Amino acid sequence: MTIDSDQGVGAVRELLATAEGLRVQLVTIAAEQRIPWHRHTSVSDTIIAVAGVVDVDVEGEGHHLLRGGEHWTIPAGAAHTVSGEAAGPCRFVNLHAGDAYDFEPVFTP
Repeated sequence: MTIDSDQGVGAVRELLATAEGLRVQLVTIAAEQRIPWHRHTSVSDTIIAVAGVVDVDVEGEGHHLLRGGEHWTIPAGAAHTVSGEAAGPCRFVNLHAGDAYDFEPVFTP
């Protein structure tokens, strides 16, 4: 289990699997925390809710609230942020697929 403070203070990430063009993590976000606005150059980002209500905010689309078992896929290049609904805690599986993983911070108000 790893804590990755560069990609979201309060986010605890457990790497579940990797293969060429694929990365799977279990992510837990503490209350009042969020994954900052970012994009991935060439990988899609699929969020699968496990616990709590996961708020996936995608630039140009708005908020997608996911409950246990629901999922949303963010296409490569789309700016997004992830948090718990109403700043609550949440947990989700994060699947990156398509190419080598990258994390490009972006500023989006």
